[in-house]
Order: sequence, then structure tokens, then C-alpha cells
Amino acid sequence: MIEAMLATIFLVSGVVAIIPLISFSLREAIDSRDQVIAGMLAQEGAELVQNLRDDNWVQLPEKKAFESNFPLNSATNCRLDYNDSTVSTCDSSSKALSLNGNGFYSHDGGGTATKFQRKIELKFTPDNNMTATKLEVVSVVLWKAGNFPTDPISVTNCNTLSKCAFTKTTLTNWRP
Repeated sequence: MIEAMLATIFLVSGVVAIIPLISFSLREAIDSRDQVIAGMLAQEGAELVQNLRDDNWVQLPEKKAFESNFPLNSATNCRLDYNDSTVSTCDSSSKALSLNGNGFYSHDGGGTATKFQRKIELKFTPDNNMTATKLEVVSVVLWKAGNFPTDPISVTNCNTLSKCAFTKTTLTNWRP
């Protein structure tokens, strides 16, 4: 009888000790998944801007890459989705991403709301003729509650601890 009680006590205390470890592991697995999704969404944002530049070259061969479908000046609060043909929403509108029925993330609110938010920062560098020749693109994704901070996201404060991922790329207008 005493042996059975001791065995039960050891078994119960072992199970109780394992529960916090399981909870911690599950939390870390979910956070790792969110980091990967945020990193891919940030990369997608930069690639969407690049696709717009490339489309300009194909559709408007007489114009420069950044003369159409882009804001006239540098902008820090832009949105762009897979189905957009222009970067025109560089304002304070919502940056929240929804997951639609086809598995695509977008800002239009159709589909299931997610914890992810994305904004794109554009910084043009003009040449002597004031034609944009370089475009620095920073795509930032947050995956936490609340709105995007009003201050610009920088490399120093965007990290996994702050639940933030970003990608930065420079596009050029190399076509004559």
C-alpha cells in the first residue's frame, strides 16, 4: 500500500513538473512560426515594390522605372498587396493584414484577421535631373497587438524581441 502511494506521488509530481515545459515549448514553437511568417511577409513587401518597377519597364518603355505607380516623393507609411497595381496608400490607414480564402495576405480586410501588420517605407534618391534613380525599400512587419508605432521603425529597434521583422533592399533605374 505504501509503495503504491509513493509511486503515485512520484508519478503526479513528474507530470506536474513536465506541464510548464510543455507550455513553454508550445509558446516558443508558435513564436518561431510567427517569426518565419513575418520574415516572409516582409520579403514579399519588398518584392511587390520590385515587381511594380519591373512592370513599369514592360508597360511604359518610354518612362523611367519610378515615374508611374509610385508616390512622387519618399514615403514612410505605404501599403501594397499582391493584387495592387500602384503604391498609393501612403497614409495613416490600417496596416493590418487579413488572410483570404486563397491563402493570400492583404490589407483589404477580406478574410480572416491576423496579428500581422505590414508597412513599406520608400526613399528615393534623385539624379541631377531630379529623376528618381534609386529607391531604398524597407518592408516592416509586426506581429503583436496594437497599431504600428508612429515613430519610424529602424534597424536598431526592429527585432524578434519586439516582434518585428524587416527587409531592406535598393532598387535602381538601370534601364536607359
